[in-house]
Amino acid sequence: MLEFKQICADDYERYNKYRALDVTYASEGVFATMFIWDKYYNLEVAENGEFFFIRFNIKGKEGAYFFPIGKGNLKKAVSELWEYSKEKGEKLRFLLVSRENKDKLLELYPDNFSAESDRNCFDYVYLTEKMITLSGKKLHSKRNHLNYFFENYDYEYIEVKEKPLLEKCAKKAYALISAKTKNRNSFELGAMERYFENYFKFNQKGGAIIIDGEIAAMTFGERLNGETALIQIELADEKYRGAYQAINKLFCEKEWKDCLYVNREEDMGIEGLRKAKTSYQPEFLVEKYVINAFAKGD
Repeated sequence: MLEFKQICADDYERYNKYRALDVTYASEGVFATMFIWDKYYNLEVAENGEFFFIRFNIKGKEGAYFFPIGKGNLKKAVSELWEYSKEKGEKLRFLLVSRENKDKLLELYPDNFSAESDRNCFDYVYLTEKMITLSGKKLHSKRNHLNYFFENYDYEYIEVKEKPLLEKCAKKAYALISAKTKNRNSFELGAMERYFENYFKFNQKGGAIIIDGEIAAMTFGERLNGETALIQIELADEKYRGAYQAINKLFCEKEWKDCLYVNREEDMGIEGLRKAKTSYQPEFLVEKYVINAFAKGD
């Protein structure tokens, strides 16, 4: 029987050993993405030598799982989760499942699972070159904002690799998030706190734009796979026109030029965020599904 325990920062290295065997384009593929939202997901983890398991305990959705991470006997891994769920008096279900993993599961168990698209969790993936150049007619307005920024502000871009600058970014981030009460909640502030607390331990990369000694914009992320960067945080002070476009361009240009793609995560079903992410003309979306199991024999 699997033994689950509360997730902790020390699971980082162990998780990465399993993830290295299982390439993904989904934003949940990196440890930090899952870990920083633990106050919302209430995550538990387990492993069986071939796969790393993550259990969600969201209020009202207790007992759901992330798709097994690793490489090996997938059918055995799913059976272990099935038995664990049965022992807990729950029906097995998976959240945030990629299309590829959904297809694997339905092939293994053609009569035991149903899958439902979870559009609010689809990731937006862009060509890195387009994020740097903002080329093309459809990105004309973005270029206008970017050009205004470069022409009107005396700025400095600095890579975030020292603790004093990280602390300054964290303070600004908390202020910006707290000021935007619409569509925000305490979980986001909690996630930010955990992110900055573990920034160096999780080998993150960051960049900040400084204007007159003030943080005007900041962004943070890491490599998701060999050809894709993941942007986990992007914040800007909107009093600086074009700051979002500038930090996006400069971070991609200086830190991720060797990556073909940039994953800028999901829109969470927030209308304004969906409009903004769509306006950057994504190359493709990473589909995700909720998968529910029927009891064996149903």
